[in-house]
Amino acid sequence: AFALLSSSSPPLLEEQQQQQQQVITTEEKVPPAIAALPGDDVDVPTISIGYDVFGKSVEMPLIGAGTWQYNDTIAYESVCKAFQVGYTFVDTAWGYGNQKGVGKAIKDCWTKSRSELFVMTKIPGGLHTDEVFSYHEQNLHDLQLEYVDHVMTHFPSDWSLSPNKSSPKMRQEEWKALELIYYSGEARSIGISHYCPSHIEDLLAVATVPPSINQVEYHVGSGDLNCVIDKCRQSNITFMSFSPLCGPCQYEPQDSLIHGDLVNEIASHYKDVTGSQVSLRFIVQQALKENNFIGAVIPKSNDINHILSNKHIFSFELNDQDMKQLMAATKPAGESGDCDVP
Repeated sequence: AFALLSSSSPPLLEEQQQQQQQVITTEEKVPPAIAALPGDDVDVPTISIGYDVFGKSVEMPLIGAGTWQYNDTIAYESVCKAFQVGYTFVDTAWGYGNQKGVGKAIKDCWTKSRSELFVMTKIPGGLHTDEVFSYHEQNLHDLQLEYVDHVMTHFPSDWSLSPNKSSPKMRQEEWKALELIYYSGEARSIGISHYCPSHIEDLLAVATVPPSINQVEYHVGSGDLNCVIDKCRQSNITFMSFSPLCGPCQYEPQDSLIHGDLVNEIASHYKDVTGSQVSLRFIVQQALKENNFIGAVIPKSNDINHILSNKHIFSFELNDQDMKQLMAATKPAGESGDCDVP
């Protein structure tokens, strides 16, 4: 069992208490069973992101249910719907303020064995050792789980870039604490998010367990921001995209990765394929190449048809010419900036 150095739970930010964290009442019902939909039997491939402390391969499905910006109630609904159409991967984070909803969805709606479900979560950056343990235990409590399949530090410092929380030394202390969680078996793999090449070097200088994932913005049009993908490949770290549809981006309507000109044109080359499916397939098709070190996509939706449509990216394959055209795109542009974190 993992020895908790600090028994205090991390306090929720006031903003999260007011805007994000919403209590799910015991009167809520499990969403009604969804009738089988066409193509519901699409198989989702997995990739290995390393080995757990027991020597078993950690297999990550190449699509998961995202929950960013969802409160507990919406997270609960969307994750239950995802489970009901065959998703086996859910992504959440302490900072999302919705882990109680995700945990309730797992308890109410997941019908298979725990080993068949991949749960990814995050703790804040800029933490001391005892704080890492405290946030981790809070995550497990909210998710109602004994272990997670992956936990990552969410940022190379705290979000405010506080001088006392933004340094190689702090990143190294937090990473060594995550390694102890890995060795305890309470996380089958550990990783990072928003990390640039220099931040990765800080960890590799002290790591006995290398990061298995680095989650950074990547989508059609972004390119390899700050050469992070190349650094991950060189370091045997799986690069994982967040915002695969460029959700928070600013762009002209014609550059949309859902209904924009480029993705719609390419979608027209295939039967019953949408622009958003092209955008998602662009990433997972790279992931399916051996030793490419590209990971899953985690689009979010609370619409059952969109959830199922996203899963259908494994029912077609983009040809080489279309992949080259998508790879060459420069819009919508990605946003650099995390490399400014000291």
